[in-house]
Amino acid sequence: MTPWPATIRRLGIVLLCALLVASCATSNTPTTPAVTPAPSSITLVLWHGWSATARQALSRLVDRFNQQHPNGRILLQSIPLSSFDTDLRAALAAGGGPHIVLVPNTWVGSFAQQGALLPLDGLITAGDRQALLPSALGGAQARGADGKQSIYGLPISIDTLALFYDKRNVLRPPEDTDTLVSNAHGLGDPTIPRWGLAFNLTLDNTIGYLYAAGGRVFDEQGALVLGSTGRAGAERWLAWLKQLHDDNQLLARLDSSIEVDRELKGGRVLMSVDWSHQLGLYRSLWGENTGIAVLPRMAATNQAPQPYLRSDVLAINSRVAPAERAAALEFLAFMVGSDVQAELLKNNLQPARDALGLNDLGLDAVQLRAAEVFRAQARQALPMPNSPTRELVRRELAQLQRQVLRGEASPADAVAETATHLQDLLTSPNP
Repeated sequence: MTPWPATIRRLGIVLLCALLVASCATSNTPTTPAVTPAPSSITLVLWHGWSATARQALSRLVDRFNQQHPNGRILLQSIPLSSFDTDLRAALAAGGGPHIVLVPNTWVGSFAQQGALLPLDGLITAGDRQALLPSALGGAQARGADGKQSIYGLPISIDTLALFYDKRNVLRPPEDTDTLVSNAHGLGDPTIPRWGLAFNLTLDNTIGYLYAAGGRVFDEQGALVLGSTGRAGAERWLAWLKQLHDDNQLLARLDSSIEVDRELKGGRVLMSVDWSHQLGLYRSLWGENTGIAVLPRMAATNQAPQPYLRSDVLAINSRVAPAERAAALEFLAFMVGSDVQAELLKNNLQPARDALGLNDLGLDAVQLRAAEVFRAQARQALPMPNSPTRELVRRELAQLQRQVLRGEASPADAVAETATHLQDLLTSPNP
């Protein structure tokens, strides 16, 4: 036997031993288990149109939510108000759009009827519903594509009317409209000019007194009653507005927002009917002397007005997936929680939550009084309408006002004509 095969045999034995040693070493080395990837967090896009300090407050609250809920993050996208409505409608119609929207309650009805918003009945807790001001929650209710009345969002902030006054000149707010006018006459002097009362007589600013006068446009079942059971009160309301409009001692005009704003900033107004979002303006004028009161009762009927209440509503896209829906509902519940609602109030946004323990929030005297008054006013307010026919009705009622205040028709004739025209429009196949 030649030496070559023996060499090969020895080399084979050496290689076999090396393999056995390597195998033993590998079996004695602890193995690292395979890592299962953590579930990726859900990111929800939220469109909103808030600006300035309101946007900053919203951003801080979203950051707080994201820190507390890392698996369901919110990404804010600010949309210019000038294009918000059209951009949102186009995105939803194309089957896309954001997961969550923060919109005026007046948009809810048309989006709900299109099936674009998720009905929240059965998805939100009774506690969250009961914690909100009824008039605010009412603004988030609408008839959907199925014809059923449902809740389509949760309101987080409100805006309604009150009487602002300079406490250095008005020691006690008037309790009825006759006292309001009488006090304004005593304080005002058009020749200077100085106005005891500034009141922009737009429909949204004055319609609360339609109800105080006993008038109605629709009954509780939604039937048009302007020309029947609501007629006498509507005529009384219009006659009162005409008296205000023609009173040269008052700055009470139709569509006079620019004039009222100029006179206010010039320090020539001592009382004014205005919206809660204007609180900062009055504080800049009157400082700690800023007085705020609920709107005075209508003297002719001794009834309190029921002004409109606007609200900003968080709603969910109806096309969201189940996991996204669960995360979105968590965010909605977070935003109506007492701590978050209190934070909105500290940033001069009137929250939609009713009971907040106002005395424990560290508010200054004016903020505290404003919060008390606007909540009291909100409890007797009516949700600003949100039905798809809202704009049609608003247009007709605004025209009704113009006809009377410009002297083009008597209250009786204007109401009769408007009631007939509205009936025709609402029963038309394409109103």
